[in-house]
Amino acid sequence: MRVAGLALVFVASLVCTLWLAAVAFGAAQERQTTYRYFAQALDASVERGHSVDWRSPDAALARPFTDGDAALLGRALDEAWQVLALAQETGDGSILADRFSGVALERAALSVADATAHGGRMAVLSQKAQPVFFHKDGSLFQAETETVVARYLGAETGLSAFELTRETGIATLLNESSGWRLYSYERRASIALPDGAAPWTGAMRGFNYYPAGSPWRAFWREFDPAVTEADFAAVRALGGDSVRVFLTREDFLADAPDAALARLEQLLALAQQQGLRVVPTLFDLKPHYRLGGWAEDARYLQRVLPVLAASGAVAFVDIKNEPDLDFAAHGTAKVTAWLNTMAGLIRDAAPGLPLTVGWSDAAQAGRLAKTLDVISYHEYAPIAGTGQRLATVRALAGGKPVVVSEIGQSSFDLGFGYPGSEARQAASLAQRLDALAGAEGVLVWTLHDFPVVDATVIGASPWRQRLQAAFGVLRADGTEKPAVAALRERWPDLSERVGD
Repeated sequence: MRVAGLALVFVASLVCTLWLAAVAFGAAQERQTTYRYFAQALDASVERGHSVDWRSPDAALARPFTDGDAALLGRALDEAWQVLALAQETGDGSILADRFSGVALERAALSVADATAHGGRMAVLSQKAQPVFFHKDGSLFQAETETVVARYLGAETGLSAFELTRETGIATLLNESSGWRLYSYERRASIALPDGAAPWTGAMRGFNYYPAGSPWRAFWREFDPAVTEADFAAVRALGGDSVRVFLTREDFLADAPDAALARLEQLLALAQQQGLRVVPTLFDLKPHYRLGGWAEDARYLQRVLPVLAASGAVAFVDIKNEPDLDFAAHGTAKVTAWLNTMAGLIRDAAPGLPLTVGWSDAAQAGRLAKTLDVISYHEYAPIAGTGQRLATVRALAGGKPVVVSEIGQSSFDLGFGYPGSEARQAASLAQRLDALAGAEGVLVWTLHDFPVVDATVIGASPWRQRLQAAFGVLRADGTEKPAVAALRERWPDLSERVGD
C-alpha cells in the first residue's frame, strides 16, 4: 500500500510538474506571439522603400546627404509614425522605443495613453522633407517636414470628431546603436485640407463589369483588351451606357504597377470609344483598416488618381464597395474615419472627380451625404419595398443624385425553378427596374455569368459559388438570357449615340 501511495504521489507530482511546464511554455509562447504580432503588423504596413518625398537642401550640409541616407532616414520616419499608429490601436506602448527616443518617445507614450483613455487616433498619410542639418559625424539629422495627417475620435455610435490637415514641422533624428530614431518633432503650422464638391448630373443605366473568364482578383492580372472591347460593345447593344469596375489596391502597388496603370488607361479608352461612362470603385477587397496602412492607401491613390482624372470616361468615383459590411469587424468609427480620409485625399489630388460610396444597404445611404457628390447604395432587399427605400434615400440625399449601383438576381436553377431560374431572374429585374425608374442611375450585377468564381472572395461553399456564378444577363458563352428583354424594354436604345 505504501509503495502504491508513493507511486500515486510521484504520478501526481509528475502531472503537476508537466502542467506547470505547459503553463510556463504557453505563457512564453503567448509573449512570443505578441512580439511576433507587433513585428508582423509593423512589417505589413511598411511599403517597399519609403514614402518620404525628399527635397534637396537649400544650402550645403556639414555631411553630404546621399541616396542611402534618404532611404535609411525615410524608412525611420515612416516606421516611427506607423509604430505610433500601431501602439495607439493596441494600447501597448512597449514598441515605441524601437523607433522613438528622447522627447519624441515621451510624447508618443503620452499620445498612446491618451488614445487608450479617450479613443483618439492619428495616421500620417504622406511626408515631404527637406534636410536642414546633418552632423559631420552622421549622428544627428534635422529636416523640415510637410505631412498630411488624419486624426479622429471614435464613439460607440461612430465618429465623433475628424480632421485632415497639412502640417509643417521640424523632425530631429539620432543615429543610435540600433539605427535612426525620431528624437523630437516640433509642429509649426497646421491647416485643414479644403473641403470641396464636384457635382455630377445626368442619368446612367449599365452593368457592374468583370470579364466572364477573369472575375474579381483575376481581372487586372489577366486583363485582355480584346475581350473588354467586345464586352463594352455588348453593353451598348443591350442599351447600357455605363459600367462600374473594381480596382484592387494590391494590383496597383505590386512589383509591376505601371503595367496595371497601363491596363487601366486601356480600359478607360475602350469605354470612351464605345461611349460608355465608367464608375471606378477604388478599394475593392480591402484586407484591413490598420492605421499604419493608411499611408499605403494614400500612395495607391497617388498612382491611380492622375489616370482617372485625365480620362473623360470617368463619371464619378466610388471610394469603397460596401464599407458598411466592415463596421462589425473593424469598428464604425475607424471605417468612417478612413472613408473621410480617402475622400479628403481625393479632393486634394483630383478636385474635379465626383465621389460616392457604394453602401450595401439603403439604410446606410445617409452616411457621409454632406461629403459625397452622388449617393449610391445596393438593392437586394425584398422587391416590395424597393420604391419606398428609394424615396427614403432621396430624402437623405438632400437633392444630390441617387444611383442604385447594384441590383441583381441569380438564375441558378437546381431543378424545377429552385432556388431560381432564368425566367424568375427576368421577372425580378423587371420589377426592380420599374420600382427604381426615378433613380438617376441603376447598374445591374452583372453582365456575365462566370464559369469559375473566386473562392477567396465568395467563400468555399459550393452553394454560394453556384448562386454567384449565375447573376449575369449573358450566359458565360455570351448568349442572352430572358433578362435581356426586360432591360431592353426599360432602357433606351443608345446605339445611335455611340461615340457621343
